[in-house]
Amino acid sequence: MLTAKDSATKTTTVYCDDKGTELHTAQVVYKSSPRIVIFPFSYSVTRGLQRKKIAEVEYKGWATIAEIPKAIRPSARLVVGDKRAKQVLRALTDRLPSLNKIVFTKTGTTKIAAPVSTFVSSDFDKVVRAVNKEIQLYDTRRKAIVKNALADLSTAFTPVKTELAKGGLSHLLEPYSSDIQLSDADMDRLLDLVGGQTFGKVTVTSNFIRTKDKINVAYLEAVIAGFESLLKATTDNEKDWQAFFDQHGWILGSVFPYQVILHRKEAYVGGKTIENDQGRIVDFLFQNGFRDNYALLEIKTHLTELLKARAYRVPDAFAQHESCSGAISQCLDQKQTFLTEMGQKYQTLDPKVVVIIGMKSRLNDNQVRSFELMRGNQKNVDIVTFDEVLEKIKGLRSILQQ
Repeated sequence: MLTAKDSATKTTTVYCDDKGTELHTAQVVYKSSPRIVIFPFSYSVTRGLQRKKIAEVEYKGWATIAEIPKAIRPSARLVVGDKRAKQVLRALTDRLPSLNKIVFTKTGTTKIAAPVSTFVSSDFDKVVRAVNKEIQLYDTRRKAIVKNALADLSTAFTPVKTELAKGGLSHLLEPYSSDIQLSDADMDRLLDLVGGQTFGKVTVTSNFIRTKDKINVAYLEAVIAGFESLLKATTDNEKDWQAFFDQHGWILGSVFPYQVILHRKEAYVGGKTIENDQGRIVDFLFQNGFRDNYALLEIKTHLTELLKARAYRVPDAFAQHESCSGAISQCLDQKQTFLTEMGQKYQTLDPKVVVIIGMKSRLNDNQVRSFELMRGNQKNVDIVTFDEVLEKIKGLRSILQQ
């Protein structure tokens, strides 16, 4: 039983056995200043009196137990009774095994350390409220899961759906790092949530746009990583490039100055002999947005040389490399064959021809001058380098990030 002993400066509560023997000082309430100290314990007939891991809890700024905030107020057993606060204290003792005293104060600075930790009550309350929100979310979800599981077994139960309150999703994801691994199903569900927002909400807040931009940036990051991975290849990987651009066809569309639609991959453009060979195949055949003309696009590799290594005339006149001039000749042949044999069947005037080839960044300053002069005066084939395509993608990412 608890017995109070009063003096001029304090009131001390002592736990005594049935015979009145004092076993444990449980609480001290000071009269000269608003200060209360409790010494948590438990007692049973079989185990006797047991002190808690946190042997002392001090309250500074409160004159009575009733004034202490509920989250940190001691219970009838003189321990911090709130189940949310208990979880916080358990985390503290797990992290700081030598912690044996907690001080709660109305003002001052929170300091977490061992053997004594001090909490401003408002700081501790924030932690408790966060724990409480998680408990409520778990309880709601648990009840729904139980009902839905029973509904699968019996018509006596009706399936229920729980609503995610405002801020619930951010709270749900808060414990996780920003590097969250999402499956396709996860992405679809998030997009469903975003797309399900009312029109009025979308127009009022920019959250919807920012969310879509974050998803788009994440996609572009993956595209850039894949592009840069292919650039590391040291052997011919033309088929890999074709497969990459086939998967991300919008990239090829960005090299044209007008809207184009991918018409066919590895399109036959004519040229077969009576032996049914020597047919011309272009990597990608596009149709413009008005559907009144076509565009041919050929993919080489980033390893294809653009210019010869030695100057034709020192210091800054460089000739085309045979690989580059050969690619241009191939494109011109495909265009001519397409016009001759397909021009009557398909509406086409003067098809645009583009070749993606080589790396401009591998040229020195003198070579760049020769390359730009050569490219600028090439009237029938637009030459685009792989690193220029990569810069276009990175530029789009930068716009979305801004």
